[in-house]
Amino acid sequence: MKISAVVITKNEEVNIKECLETLKWADEIVIIDSNSTDKTLELASAYTDKLFSTDSDVFSEKRTMSFEKCANDWILFLDADERITPELQEEIQSLAPPAGVYGYRLNRKNYYFGQWLKHSGVYPDKHIRLFNKQHASVTPRIIHEGVEIAGTVGELKNDFIHYSFRDMTHMMDKINLYSTLEAREKLANNKQISKFGVFTHALSAFLRVYISRKGFKDGTGGFFISYCYSMVSFLSHLKLLKLQGKL
Repeated sequence: MKISAVVITKNEEVNIKECLETLKWADEIVIIDSNSTDKTLELASAYTDKLFSTDSDVFSEKRTMSFEKCANDWILFLDADERITPELQEEIQSLAPPAGVYGYRLNRKNYYFGQWLKHSGVYPDKHIRLFNKQHASVTPRIIHEGVEIAGTVGELKNDFIHYSFRDMTHMMDKINLYSTLEAREKLANNKQISKFGVFTHALSAFLRVYISRKGFKDGTGGFFISYCYSMVSFLSHLKLLKLQGKL
């Protein structure tokens, strides 16, 4: 089967080359870019001429846009900070989907500051990333969008790699971005929370990852991912109150 690899980008000059190097085997590469101001598109142009821009910052809209830009029915979604391993590449290239199978879950192996998180509730971390667009749709969410399949979903055994944070500045930038998008999502869903709840939800988020999901077993990495979940919760609810005119 022919595969179109799709990468969503915005100012990803640090990541894009390494990402696309792991996708050179795909039948085509499609870039959906959100008005990058760095060298992302210049670097990507060495791998593909299918470069498209959008003003939208809603992930689901960008992923849906890619459907019409891809020449092939089978699409592989990858983020710029993710990498396809040689083992997964070989597994994908050898696929012959049975009748009625229109998607595959891939397992993501998450690294925080270079450390693989074996616990913290993020391994295994399965997502539908390979699918037939004729039988698929993207959930219409502002953040944490997914792919829904009208049919059977299979699973692949090999992992793909996710390098979540490069450094502390990158981590704080992501926390700020994700909390803003989550606040908008909560507002759209008429989410309500008290000022006191802002703090209790943040504490609960930290304890859920660090204790319940055994983040403490991941050492420093486990602490940082617990902190990130807590801060996204805290800031998203704080921003929600601001959007609702309650602050």
